[in-house]
Amino acid sequence: MKNKACVFVTGADGMLGASICRELINQAYSVKALVLPERKINVLDALEIDVVCGNILDRSFLEDAMTGCDYVINVAALTFVWPRKSEIVMKVNLEGALNVMEVSEKLGIKKMIQIGTANSFDHGTKNNPGNEKNQFNGWRFHMDYITSKYLAQQKLIEKYNQTGFPVVIINPTYMIGPYDSGPSSGKMILEVIQGKIPAYSGGGKNFVYSRDVAVATVNALELGKIGECYIAGNENLSFGEFFKKVLKTRNKPFKLIKAPTGIIICIGLINSIIARLLKKSPKLSYSTAKMAGVNQYYSAAKAQNELKMPQTPIEIAINECLTWYELNGYLNKRD
Repeated sequence: MKNKACVFVTGADGMLGASICRELINQAYSVKALVLPERKINVLDALEIDVVCGNILDRSFLEDAMTGCDYVINVAALTFVWPRKSEIVMKVNLEGALNVMEVSEKLGIKKMIQIGTANSFDHGTKNNPGNEKNQFNGWRFHMDYITSKYLAQQKLIEKYNQTGFPVVIINPTYMIGPYDSGPSSGKMILEVIQGKIPAYSGGGKNFVYSRDVAVATVNALELGKIGECYIAGNENLSFGEFFKKVLKTRNKPFKLIKAPTGIIICIGLINSIIARLLKKSPKLSYSTAKMAGVNQYYSAAKAQNELKMPQTPIEIAINECLTWYELNGYLNKRD
């Protein structure tokens, strides 16, 4: 089958980027994948794609690298939440996204897909989950990651409103899946399996299979309505429900206790103070402890209906994540 078009993918060697590259190939697109020069790219080694090294903060590089491409999917971002205030996070997530936008406009790219975050919309309850009509309320978390992704989204939508710039925003919830080399979102799964998490808070999240997000993202090249946002999520689960599913995939007993939110916040505060003194990232910061007590539930109905986003059971995502960790020796590593 002849390739449809060339897609430029930034952050291609991350968990989502690696799945997007595979889905693009599955849908017969050709892929030009951008990775940072210092990053290992073993998750892309077996793929028939063009890999280039560079940085989205380098405008001249982007112009050269994106020339000849038809579409761009901007996955590249810094996702760490410690320290919660970070100049480089704001620079990469906001300025980098605007660089991709401006170069896309200059080169006449047909459509830009921006990977945002569901946190750009206020969450809801299980009975009334948050959706794309909810207003942003993430200022209260004081995290530059959340703020930067929201500001980038707003700038892109503003550009669309002013000029008709062809952009679509995909807003994933908490992603689980293979190729999580950080590890990033899967670190919580690793630590539960390794017995490093003795308790859980009263909050919860919307969890989603990263491969499903990749399908929605690639489908958005043709199906996504420009100027629109799509929450890419699946199952709304309390942390207790989620950890039970994690442990069940490896036939481990559930022995975690539910800790009062106040105690978890106090632990997070103490950890943050110590981390600042030692200049070392804490396992649980004050900000993440506060978020752990919140029910961050969302609806992915719009992405399901308009982007034909699959809804794979989260047990499959957990199993694939752990299997990938097992095959790559992560379960045997020590801090």
